[in-house]
Amino acid sequence: MSKMLVAMDLQAAIIAHLSWKAKLTDFFYGVENLTLADVPDHTRCDFGKWLYGRGLNDLAGIPEVKAMEALHKEVHDGIKALVAMPLEQRQGGEGQQALASFKDTCDRLVEMLERMENQAK
Repeated sequence: MSKMLVAMDLQAAIIAHLSWKAKLTDFFYGVENLTLADVPDHTRCDFGKWLYGRGLNDLAGIPEVKAMEALHKEVHDGIKALVAMPLEQRQGGEGQQALASFKDTCDRLVEMLERMENQAK
């Protein structure tokens, strides 16, 4: 596998997860409607399919892979929890705190993917 293709796959994952961050923010403010059916499992999103298909092999030399894998699952679990949260709860302080926590987790994943992308180049 060429390093350029691995970097492209990681770039696609970065874009996809930043997109989820925006979608969830819109959802919280009533702009976007999401249900749990819209949220893929961390192994079934495009990145998860790549990661568990050939990505783990392609990234074998990168030490952060296991931490990234756990953080990726945490992002998906966070999306599910936020989408499942009742409207009243979402609109209150608890919801705002949960959204901020999710954004932080998502940002950490994106930063990690960017580091991995630079290592793969």
